[in-house]
Amino acid sequence: MVFAFGFLSLAPRGRRSARDRSRPLPAPEPGLRPANSPGPRVPARTRGRLASPAALLAGAAIGLAWLVPETFASTLLGWVGAFLLVFAVRARRAYLPAYGCGLVGQCLGFYWVYGTISIFGGFGAIPSALIFALFVAFGALQFLLFALIHHHLGPLFETLALRAPTALVLSEFLAPRVFRWHYGHTQIAFTPFVQVADLGGALLVSFLMFWVAEAGVRILVFRERRRTFLLPVALFGLALGYGVARIRAYSPAPGEAQEVVLVQGNISLAERLDIDAARRNLERLHDLSRSAARPNALIVWPEGSIPAYVPADVGSVRAEPALPFHGDGSAFLLGAYSFLDEARRYNAAFAIHPNGNVPPPYFKQVLIPFGEYMPFASIFPWLKSMNNRAGVFSAGDAIMVFEYPMRRRDGTAYRLRVSPLICYEDTIPALSRRAALGGAELLVNLTNDAWFGHSAAPYQHHLIAAFRALENRRFLVRVTNTGLSAVVDPLGKTIARLPLFSRGTSLARVTLIPDQTIYARFVGERPWWILLAASIAAVVAGRRRDRDPNGPLRARQATHALFVL
Repeated sequence: MVFAFGFLSLAPRGRRSARDRSRPLPAPEPGLRPANSPGPRVPARTRGRLASPAALLAGAAIGLAWLVPETFASTLLGWVGAFLLVFAVRARRAYLPAYGCGLVGQCLGFYWVYGTISIFGGFGAIPSALIFALFVAFGALQFLLFALIHHHLGPLFETLALRAPTALVLSEFLAPRVFRWHYGHTQIAFTPFVQVADLGGALLVSFLMFWVAEAGVRILVFRERRRTFLLPVALFGLALGYGVARIRAYSPAPGEAQEVVLVQGNISLAERLDIDAARRNLERLHDLSRSAARPNALIVWPEGSIPAYVPADVGSVRAEPALPFHGDGSAFLLGAYSFLDEARRYNAAFAIHPNGNVPPPYFKQVLIPFGEYMPFASIFPWLKSMNNRAGVFSAGDAIMVFEYPMRRRDGTAYRLRVSPLICYEDTIPALSRRAALGGAELLVNLTNDAWFGHSAAPYQHHLIAAFRALENRRFLVRVTNTGLSAVVDPLGKTIARLPLFSRGTSLARVTLIPDQTIYARFVGERPWWILLAASIAAVVAGRRRDRDPNGPLRARQATHALFVL
């Protein structure tokens, strides 16, 4: 952050926004100081020279933050990137620099997408490079949208330093993305700050970051002095105080204790494609589970552990020898494949009760393009020939809360309510939120991140998933084929993990929490829809005001009356 302010100290000292500088400032009425009085005039060419490098440096900071997830360095780089990006879009109408910021950030932070497309999708070097280039170009459009929204927000947003935070969260909220990351995810190591996620999710963290960043840039760089700038500073302080209170409330987390065994088989991609090797690996999972099994424990296997199609109505382990069963009171949750008929095949999660009963499985709802299905292949069948390795899975249409009949050590019965999430479904807040509202007291993610290889991707995946624990105040258990298998507590801290590309088990003690957070029960995405509607209304009102010769003066007088008098 010191580096950011050092760079920004070279900026012009003018205090008018890019939009305000594009037209003359109306003369104030006697006794009324304009709400945004200008500083020294600086040529636009100078502002342009500073905006572009600031935006590129912001992209580099954002990308590097994603290369060191869950660290103090990531937190600091996130703030540096926010300050630099806010300066860049305030220096001028920085559409091209903002897009360049996105290109740099996408290339650095998600470099591994190229290898995943090549390995997981089965494409050659040139098609993989082209798809990766499209991924980067498309992902960077989010930053272009950020600049576009920023420059069209009106004087009320300007007065309250809300242009940058509003534009940032709306661009994150509206931009379609394959990998659903948010700026606030970089702050997971800043534990007191991120606790507000149980009020408004990861987007609230992003919003507060950029609100503070805009106020800071305008105070320290553009030398503005407004009483309204105290609002984001005060709210940031309240957020930290709230975080401290949440940490005390969930240290330790209240609720029924439950033992969970994580089983990581470390099965390579080549082994998964060989039938004999797949059978040996299944035996390996059985052996690891037997050695770690405990009465009344939940034993979890990763996605696709059983390389066969298990009928959805199997009903009992006695009807399918591949399903694990110990008969010692332990229960299972595992990934397999299933079907309803020849045309409907699914990536599924199966629950196995301590008595061997198997309820209907959960069907994965969000499929991975090019891996689990080929986009548009139903319309253009010839696309399937371009990628014969793509799956033919159908998508499920509902969350599932498995209820395991369990017994405590004193012999009393209780119900273990678990909701599974398969693969990158744990990056989608709405699914976990619906699971918590449906009664799930524990969230479990089954995945296979072997496709990412030795890259930052498994750690990034885990980082994003950790916010599901924060948002819903649930323990999140993640079991992956090659790692990162881990347990996240309701404060977003990873309390147990198995290393990448290792074989073994981990016994973790979690707490079953039935309470529902404000975010899950009442908030969800509602604030951002409201903010979007308010922004559109403000832009429309601004257009009408611009057509009125006295409109700008009246707007400034109204703002002055509201926030100064």
